[in-house]
Amino acid sequence: MSVLTKEIQNIIIENNNMINENIVEINYLDKLKYLIINNIKNNQDKFAIDNLLADLKEKNNQSEKFEFKKKSLIFSITVYENSLSKIKSCYDNDTLFIVIDGIKIVSLFDLNDKKKKVSLSISKNMGLVLSKNMIISENIGAGSIIMDIILKKNYEC
Repeated sequence: MSVLTKEIQNIIIENNNMINENIVEINYLDKLKYLIINNIKNNQDKFAIDNLLADLKEKNNQSEKFEFKKKSLIFSITVYENSLSKIKSCYDNDTLFIVIDGIKIVSLFDLNDKKKKVSLSISKNMGLVLSKNMIISENIGAGSIIMDIILKKNYEC
């Protein structure tokens, strides 16, 4: 496990304790997004991309599962050595992604009119929360490092 992965795991556990347990779903992920990005920005020396890139490439697709009282998080970091495009895919769960390095361009589609879309460029130290069943297209630049956090609920509404 890389230093970056350990640091982000610690950040997730610490910040989960700071978020009110009654904040759920995409609101929880949005709050977590800002806390994680602030931690990464404030600790840039720990997240030195050049030092950690080789380690991440060796252990690509690192993932970890966190179990909390009302939720489970599946966390992963992926290094994209080549660019990647996904066209009109659908998310099964509420998902947060944070670009640690590189760029990710996301097009969000209207559920009622698939021709209507909004495109967003997400670059280093930026993130986006996508809700369940959102239809999107993605373009990820070569050399990008993307962190995904998938929220699985442990409760019924």
